[in-house]
Amino acid sequence: MPVKTGNKSYLFRYVNILLSTAVCLTLSAGTVSAEDIVVGVTLDRTTIGLDEQALLQVQVSGPVQDLPEPHIPTLPAFEIYSKGRSSNISITNGVVSSSLIYRYLIIPTRPGKFPIDDIAVVYNNKRYKGNSVTLTVLNKGSSVSDNLQDRSVDANGESRDYFLEAVVDKKNPYVNEQVTLTLKFYIAVQYYGSPELTEPTTTGFWTEVLGNKAPYYQNINNRRYRVIERKYALFPTQTGELTIGRATIRTTVAGRRRRSRDPFGAFSFDDFFGRGVEARVSSRAIKIKVKPIPQEGRPDDFSGTIGRFSIRAEADKRQVEINQPVTVKFQISGTGNIKSVAEPKLPEMDEFRIYRASSTENVSQQNDQLGGTKIFEEVFIPRVPGNLEIPAIRFNYFDPEKGRYRSIATRPIPIKVTAPEGYSAVNGVPYAGPGITIDSKARDIRHIRTDLGKLEPVGHNPVIDVIFIIVNLVPLLGMITTIVVRRHREKIAADTGRVRARGAAKVAKKRLARARSLARTETVEEFYVEIYRALTSYFADKLNISPHGLTTESIRQGLIEQGAPSDLIESYTGVISRCDYARFAPANITQADIEQTLKESEEVIIKIEGVKFA
Repeated sequence: MPVKTGNKSYLFRYVNILLSTAVCLTLSAGTVSAEDIVVGVTLDRTTIGLDEQALLQVQVSGPVQDLPEPHIPTLPAFEIYSKGRSSNISITNGVVSSSLIYRYLIIPTRPGKFPIDDIAVVYNNKRYKGNSVTLTVLNKGSSVSDNLQDRSVDANGESRDYFLEAVVDKKNPYVNEQVTLTLKFYIAVQYYGSPELTEPTTTGFWTEVLGNKAPYYQNINNRRYRVIERKYALFPTQTGELTIGRATIRTTVAGRRRRSRDPFGAFSFDDFFGRGVEARVSSRAIKIKVKPIPQEGRPDDFSGTIGRFSIRAEADKRQVEINQPVTVKFQISGTGNIKSVAEPKLPEMDEFRIYRASSTENVSQQNDQLGGTKIFEEVFIPRVPGNLEIPAIRFNYFDPEKGRYRSIATRPIPIKVTAPEGYSAVNGVPYAGPGITIDSKARDIRHIRTDLGKLEPVGHNPVIDVIFIIVNLVPLLGMITTIVVRRHREKIAADTGRVRARGAAKVAKKRLARARSLARTETVEEFYVEIYRALTSYFADKLNISPHGLTTESIRQGLIEQGAPSDLIESYTGVISRCDYARFAPANITQADIEQTLKESEEVIIKIEGVKFA
């Protein structure tokens, strides 16, 4: 008994020691994690003007995954707008390390020197404070252009309460080069609700909205304006002089209060608070002179793509059996109108059969430049076994910034193609499988006799019979005819250019038929899109080129090279230009315009069938 009691007492003490140690380690680990949480505060600039803005960045890091969001104190001297956040989490040897970065746009409302302090986070009921930073706001910020100063005053020299300004980053771009249009709405009085914008007309441009910028303040002629920006990416689709139309903003602003000259007049709340007044302001139209891309140094196989791009190729497998597919993705990335990027041209390859699978695009923007990624999928089917190679695929484009053509290429892709058991390189020859014997001992076939003996005819020879000859000759002629026709069809099917050219009119008529079913003002955009596709696809099919990246100017040049009459060229390109206009300004299209466009489209397709395309 004493022994058992001693063992039990020792066991209890041992368990207590283990539990105490575990609790201490847990508390110690929690303390270390908590103490390791750090809040860092930085500014991109420490001194700005009253009409400028700064970026405040708060970084919260520590050895936990669920880091809290920082608390930003009230800063009466600034307006604060969130610019999003980014996160990073890593685990090394079981140790978690994470970091969150929050960004804020701060806009000053008055000059002075302002400390930004008391930015903190709370984790497990404990507060962790960041460092303090100071931002100095000067009374004078960036200089204001003379044109902007003139726009801010009216004909009488008085300061305007609001005005709308439209500016572009370039006025002499190349065709299909991005032009960034910025609308700036300046307002120095109180307004109610959200301003209503009527977009500018952009006939002759492919337009993408880049978005709105966070409002900020700017001093002009000693008056403080709130500025609201909206940006567009415009890609001119034709050369010559184009016009960006006027934009219009409507809103309700606070009217200037009227004071009654009669001190005994009746009191009015409108006189006290000011009456809301509907305001309407327009920007000025902008002329853009679009120049064509140069002919000097232009590659013979120029794809029509304009911008700055890179290309790479990826195969889903590197080893296959003969006649098994290999899918290759060609990824083109960069800045420019990603939707108009042309498909890479593949050379003729005797070792592969090539089929087009699909294409996808992902549009993005960076620093107000539109771009993204476009992926083309091609299927390669090897015809022969061996160590084959998909060669480097070249892709050319025009760089508008450098004013010259560039050529890029993928890396070659090696493909190991194996042959299945019993494969024969000659069609129709059987393979020798296991257990097959062809000699005198074979039981499934008779061996060839070497001594035929005496040969002499026996009975009537049917070969010289006329009926026998006719009966056997007809199937033979039919089989020969079938083989000839089949080979002819295979030859035609292999010539994709010929197939596309012969079927161009049929495809165009189908699209025009669909357009006829959409010829209503309720579906005006769909109607003009279908007309546009019918005309551009017809031209592309006739020349066996990709319809992607075709512009009005390139179609015009192509028709001139094919010797089309000048009046037919003007009619054809005129309908395409009208489609561009209608897609971006559908509200101005009438039913009569739709019917006229449909009629002209059908006529030009019929007339252009008489042109012999090379």
